[in-house]
Amino acid sequence: MTPADRAAALSLLERAKQNADMHIQGTPSFKLTVAFTAQGAVGYTGPGELTESWISGRSWRWTASLGDYSQVRIGSNGMTFDVQPVDVVPLRVQMLRGAIFAPIRLTGSAAMIRTAAAQLNSRPVTCILLSHMPAPANQVPGRLWEETEYCVDNASGLLQIYSEAPGTYIVYSYSRNLQFHGRVIPDQIAGYVGGAQVLTAQLSIEDLGSVDQADFTPSNAMRARGPVPEMMYGMRFPMRASGPASTSAVSPVIVHATINAEGNVIEEELSAAAEPSLAQQALALVKQNHYNNGVPSQREAYINVRFFGAN
Repeated sequence: MTPADRAAALSLLERAKQNADMHIQGTPSFKLTVAFTAQGAVGYTGPGELTESWISGRSWRWTASLGDYSQVRIGSNGMTFDVQPVDVVPLRVQMLRGAIFAPIRLTGSAAMIRTAAAQLNSRPVTCILLSHMPAPANQVPGRLWEETEYCVDNASGLLQIYSEAPGTYIVYSYSRNLQFHGRVIPDQIAGYVGGAQVLTAQLSIEDLGSVDQADFTPSNAMRARGPVPEMMYGMRFPMRASGPASTSAVSPVIVHATINAEGNVIEEELSAAAEPSLAQQALALVKQNHYNNGVPSQREAYINVRFFGAN
């Protein structure tokens, strides 16, 4: 890829990010409501609702409910509080929030950028693959296990597909032309993990209007409990494991998981496996491991369990 090609790909991705980032400075205050259905081999499934009332990055409130879980979280002057203590945010809720509010995270230039032209719903799109791997010596067919993929509509600059890791895909629909102060908001989001649809969500948005400041102000009891751990989205890291002795090839398995502030895995599911027979072993290894990154946060993680043979 030439420097000009690289710049063009990053420019297209930045355009999509500017439209998708509802938390960017200067965004007008809004009330977002999301009705969704969660499925899959995880702890919390069924119908749910997510709302967010946003004044600014220093004053906001969101709610979520799914099954017997419900939560109200407040952001005030750079600190985050829960109205009632909640041990963990369900995986599907964190996955959905990431798909809505943080799908494109450009924290630095990727070591490797690849692009592919494609058609989606009869419209030209550019699929951009990013990783921190060194560029391969020869053209690599297909997607690498380490790559994150974004597909962006060439004409509108709207994000169409977001895939943090192989096997997990978020697909955005704009069929209702839902707009908010110059932004085009997806009206539907579908999430797929391991070949099955696990999220279906319908979005609506409106101006926030007048509010009761008490709803955005932590109570004395909330302050006494102290701030809660932040949520981090789409983290990726490898994990080495012993594979079959009969092979020298590396067999990757991607496990999608949530990790609590203490570094323990709360929910986990299979995203993709090069060798399906290793999937359950990878899930068990991820579940029993401890992941402490020194920052108190609940992390949505994609763990690349890499099985190495003995030969």
